[in-house]
Amino acid sequence: MSKINQIRASRYFAAKLPEIKEEIDVLTITGNFAGVLQAVVNHLKSLLQERQIKTMTSIIRDVGWVYARGSQYIKEIIGNLFVRSFEGLRKRCGVPQWQLLYCKFPPAFRKIYVRQTHNNLIKIQ
Repeated sequence: MSKINQIRASRYFAAKLPEIKEEIDVLTITGNFAGVLQAVVNHLKSLLQERQIKTMTSIIRDVGWVYARGSQYIKEIIGNLFVRSFEGLRKRCGVPQWQLLYCKFPPAFRKIYVRQTHNNLIKIQ
């Protein structure tokens, strides 16, 4: 089975997220997968403001599904852009919201997130 590439991943997100489908379609046409992920992150921020934690966990699970089946490029960009955005989400969440979100992260995302936050702590010291 072949790995999911940028176009297939973008189409998957467009199908799963009808609210931002048009934006994803435009970014897909221009070959901007990082932009597609940024649109997903922005959508998550909007959902957080609306306190739609269950919908957020579903989206994060979908991105985890793509990550698990993605090409090396897909994995790198999701790790570097999508998972890195979790710190911003954490700062916007209350503690109970964050705990609920965090426990629903795919294990690979938790591992990446812990590594990223650990590296940031080392740089600060």
